Amino acid sequence: MVTPDSEPAPTEVAPTPAPTPAPAPSAVVVLAPPPAAPGPARTPPPEHGPFFAGEPASETAFPNGPRTTDKPRLSIGGGAFCFVDDAFCKSSLILTADVGIGVNIVGGTRSPDLPYAHFNFRGGVVFKPLMRKDGWHPWGIGLVGSWSRGTGAPSKETAVVSPHTDTWRVSVVNQMWLSKKRNGFHLDLDLGLIRSTVLDGKGQFFGTNASLSANWGGWGGIFMSGDFLDHDTRVVFGFRGHGIATAPAIGLILLGLLAGGAFGGAQ
Repeated sequence: MVTPDSEPAPTEVAPTPAPTPAPAPSAVVVLAPPPAAPGPARTPPPEHGPFFAGEPASETAFPNGPRTTDKPRLSIGGGAFCFVDDAFCKSSLILTADVGIGVNIVGGTRSPDLPYAHFNFRGGVVFKPLMRKDGWHPWGIGLVGSWSRGTGAPSKETAVVSPHTDTWRVSVVNQMWLSKKRNGFHLDLDLGLIRSTVLDGKGQFFGTNASLSANWGGWGGIFMSGDFLDHDTRVVFGFRGHGIATAPAIGLILLGLLAGGAFGGAQ
């Protein structure tokens, strides 16, 4: 029986259900983009140097200066033939005058080695057979002939007296151009045969000739030359210039030599 003073019977509390755990997040699947279509093959940058890339742009230029598309000066046929050799000439005229000094190593014991000097006239033609149309190639080859008159015995104190030494040469020219610029730098190697008088003998003798020169276009350069004969070995260092540029000086020199009797016959 329940009285007013009695406490109410405790009611049963229903158990609270445990919270339902949150579902585990599903794994995110990332799809890789499809591979891009292969593009054109990348061209490697051109290598530096005269045989691969063109000349770099100059920092200074004249408004009326030469352009890369200009044809060589003093040429016909757009560089098919040049009267002054240049980097983009397919064929060129060689016409130079040389002056040089050196030594004449005389064979035998009749005469000592002598100082030697000569002037030389050289002419021929060179070609660039591997040059493509609207292209460039560093190698050229040609044929040149030359005649020189050199000093003989300087005084009558030597065993053999000779007023001068005449030499004819025929040589093959190999060119290696190191620049595409106008009047560019190139190296020439000449190898050939000679026929010459010698100090310690009478008559004409055959021999060989070798010459190495450093040139700027076809206008001029410096050279080292050697003539090798049975009696004489002549080593000469000198300068050369194109006939167009050196014609006034050549004329004055020839007049002076003619007045001095340098073209007289051998005694």
